Amino acid sequence: MLQQSNKPWHPGLIVSISLIACIAGYFGLLNYYSFDISSDDALYFQRALSHFSVLEFSPHFPGYPGFVWLERLISAISSHPNSNVLLSFLSAIALTCIVFVYCYQRMRIKSFALFAVVLFLLQGNIAELALNGLSDASALWFFSLYLLLTRFHLPLGSNLLLKTKLHRVLQPLLQSQTFSAIISGLLLAACLATRPSYLPLVACALLLALCYNSQRYSNYKRLGWQILSITLVGIICALYVFMQDGWAYIEEGQRFTQGHFTIWGNTTSTTDSRLIQWLTTLTNTYSTLGVILLTSMLTIGLYLPKTRGLSILVCCWFAWIIRGQNPENIRHLAVFSLLLPIICAQLLEHVYQTQRIRPALYILSITLLVTLGYHSIKQFTQQQNAPVLQATQFFNTIDNQQIIISNYNIDNLRHNLPQHVILDRHYQSSSNYQAQQQGYWRLSSNKLGTDKRVNDDLVALFKGRFLGERNLYLYYFDLNHLNPRS
Repeated sequence: MLQQSNKPWHPGLIVSISLIACIAGYFGLLNYYSFDISSDDALYFQRALSHFSVLEFSPHFPGYPGFVWLERLISAISSHPNSNVLLSFLSAIALTCIVFVYCYQRMRIKSFALFAVVLFLLQGNIAELALNGLSDASALWFFSLYLLLTRFHLPLGSNLLLKTKLHRVLQPLLQSQTFSAIISGLLLAACLATRPSYLPLVACALLLALCYNSQRYSNYKRLGWQILSITLVGIICALYVFMQDGWAYIEEGQRFTQGHFTIWGNTTSTTDSRLIQWLTTLTNTYSTLGVILLTSMLTIGLYLPKTRGLSILVCCWFAWIIRGQNPENIRHLAVFSLLLPIICAQLLEHVYQTQRIRPALYILSITLLVTLGYHSIKQFTQQQNAPVLQATQFFNTIDNQQIIISNYNIDNLRHNLPQHVILDRHYQSSSNYQAQQQGYWRLSSNKLGTDKRVNDDLVALFKGRFLGERNLYLYYFDLNHLNPRS
């Protein structure tokens, strides 16, 4: 006779169903937007699909061979015209899953893993990360897999959900120090092959892992295997690039590096100090209250052993981007987007064990979710196409040749508007000379001052679709009105 079971649903099953609902809901909504090529860098990755050459900007320096290989794999499977955008979209989904798995393994209260996922998705820059067609999300996915294997915290989890046959097969291998070191090194190598500018992040992670265990000899041995794995993959990538470009790649590297730190990497719309600009970017991404709450949690996280490693990583990354990255590109906050939800969830679970402060914990959690959610949602617009595509559609309605001067998306405009003359505003002497021959259009990623006469010339505003996509302002200047401003 069958006995009726009164056993409640397994909490893990409920959490897993909720996770699927969150991911499907969020990324299903993002499907409202088209998978456009929204920047020059994304266009370069699309070019690399058929022909890899750093000298020909397909893609630009340093080459991103890992991302291009993944892009070609996605293209072979899906035949999507913008496979790099599809790849960044899929990588963002995979990154969300990793946030969940990481927290699920390391928490006794599994519902906090779901809290981490919700917090991850409510950050304003996740949509841009998923649809920009760049390598940030893919590289972070490899890095997050590395985090799962490191000794920052406990080894691989032993909960029932993860006790699959595959896990039982891998567990003895992963317990081998050498094998584990090689695998983690290969994951970091894949991260660097996909996005070489994450080298400071990888270096900090290796040094932290070295300091985290008291068995120094074992740690040095592990570090050696990791560096060997990274070097081998690096050599393969370097050989691939050299087969395409030869020694001219070195000259292009010198030109690009110098340009990055003196022109485009540092060119911003304000003259404030770099720290102030990054604080403004953080405020735009998380809101003022969100920045205060997250900074407070990060500070507390530095004092708890469980969250100290990841908190130090966040601080190291912030120190690097202040020096080396342009604050107008919020995608450089992607490392924060990955690590902050994990730190917050672990911190809240730790505090949850103290019964008397739980009410305050609930208030804090709800305040954080509502703040980030409201700030993120209000920055979505109804525009389906990227601003550069909106501008392209505008100019495609004009039959006769036009002069268009822009400081953003130059190659993208030239690619989409071959019938018009596109001039780069960064080269002002040549663009001004050409423009003075006749009237011209000025497409700018920022408003041209507050002068009423200039604003009267504003013809159209092409809005960004979400946080991270810049608005494009279109002006028209005729022969009697030649006073272009940068």
